[in-house]
Amino acid sequence: MNGVGKWLCRLLPVLSLLLLPAAAQALSCAVCGRQIHGQYLRTEGKIVCSPGCWEKLLPHCSVCDSPLAGRYTVIDTGAEKRLFCMECAKLPRCFACDLPCRGEQLPDGRTLCGSCLATAVTDPAEAEKLFREVEREVAGLLGSPGCGRTGFVLCDLATLNRGREIVPGGKYELGRCNYEYRTRTYPGRKPEIVSERCTILILDALPRDQFIEVAAHEAAHDWLNHHGRFLPPSWSEGFPEYVASLVNLRHGNGSRNLRMEKNEDPVYGAGFREVKAYADRHGLRKLLEYVRRTR
Repeated sequence: MNGVGKWLCRLLPVLSLLLLPAAAQALSCAVCGRQIHGQYLRTEGKIVCSPGCWEKLLPHCSVCDSPLAGRYTVIDTGAEKRLFCMECAKLPRCFACDLPCRGEQLPDGRTLCGSCLATAVTDPAEAEKLFREVEREVAGLLGSPGCGRTGFVLCDLATLNRGREIVPGGKYELGRCNYEYRTRTYPGRKPEIVSERCTILILDALPRDQFIEVAAHEAAHDWLNHHGRFLPPSWSEGFPEYVASLVNLRHGNGSRNLRMEKNEDPVYGAGFREVKAYADRHGLRKLLEYVRRTR
């Protein structure tokens, strides 16, 4: 998730402080309901009797729950807008949702917020069961399976990103599809694959919704290895991203697709938008026919 922060300013006291004559029309506080005589506060079309009641109308920080009466940060997650006070905005970001949090630090250095930690997939058996469900779902969407004998490994950050320095706040691979094969060549014919092995690796402790998205992306890579290997470079990642976006929609997680739509990466982001535009214009069946012609 690529959050977009905006600085807003709300200052105390409130916009209007008015003195009513004793004979003015009766008013009541929008918060406590008490009848107002004399001074009152007006903010955003509501009338309140005191600074205490006005404070109850303020938005609250998503982390510390303090009322936001000054500057604060707004982060649009795609599903909702989350608000953070100045101090909490400086907290470490959750590895999964990229929001500031007072979360739990995993042994490999990642920080997860409470919401993401609550559904984190950490058990290898549970992870493989969920991956197989997504693998079958992808095969159903695309009309045929991939390898059909795909191995699965739930692994830690260092294993999945071997050779890279692991630093707090870094961006790393969440999954990978390893494909190995041997071919035999005959005169005048295309090389024939005589043996192959495919293994999907997915990072542990991903929240369930993110795990499903990553699993769909990697299962689509496996499918491409058997049905459309020679795609344009941007489509090699754009097609799996598009398949993952379809799976997100099926699981009620369409807001997760905002990351793909906004991604500025020339392969993942631009590739996704190219594939989606083709599918929107011609339909999924024509898209799959085009991909299969590249095999």
